[in-house]
Amino acid sequence: MSSPKHKRNESPATKRFWTPTRVGLNAAVLVLLAFVISAFLSQRTTVQPGAASTSTSIPRAALPRSAGGALTELPSDAMQANIDMLTGDPVHLSDYAGKVVVLDIWATWCGPCRQEIPHLVELAKEFKNRGVEVIGLTTENKATDAEGVRLFVREFDINYRVGWANRVIVMPMMNVSRGIPQTLIIGRDGKIRKHLVGFNAQISPPMLRTAIEEAVVE
Repeated sequence: MSSPKHKRNESPATKRFWTPTRVGLNAAVLVLLAFVISAFLSQRTTVQPGAASTSTSIPRAALPRSAGGALTELPSDAMQANIDMLTGDPVHLSDYAGKVVVLDIWATWCGPCRQEIPHLVELAKEFKNRGVEVIGLTTENKATDAEGVRLFVREFDINYRVGWANRVIVMPMMNVSRGIPQTLIIGRDGKIRKHLVGFNAQISPPMLRTAIEEAVVE
């Protein structure tokens, strides 16, 4: 009597390949890969695209930069430019000569800015008596968004000066990156000690604190 024949396309080797063990191992690998990718993405610094009102550029050669391409200071016209504050009184960055200035460019609609602002509030309180001034300049429209900005300031208990981003001040920063938030740590001598673009919950706060501490003791 002849032995039973396997049906066509039913190879024993094929049936043995996809065993429950193999399926389980492949599923585990896929889950692990997804976890690694998710962890990597969560560590990335978040940057919100900047406002269209800052679209005009300044020639890169006209800006003072280090050998690595980072801004070393704001141009003199930016330091002398009028900044309209939410309180109505204009100021100039040059008014803060001899102090450490933390200059933050932000907007109420910017998600990463919302994450950063509570840290700036904490730093403003901590370094208030150590010659540090925190200034937040929103890229929003003064004519149409003033009430929204005031509500935001109250909601977040902002304890530092808030004003409207002057194009002359913002433009050099936007030549480095067109995203916000952007935060400058400016030393007592007017030199930029640190320029942070975007916000990362794990990395940005200690970087801000270290830069301020270093600028204060210099």
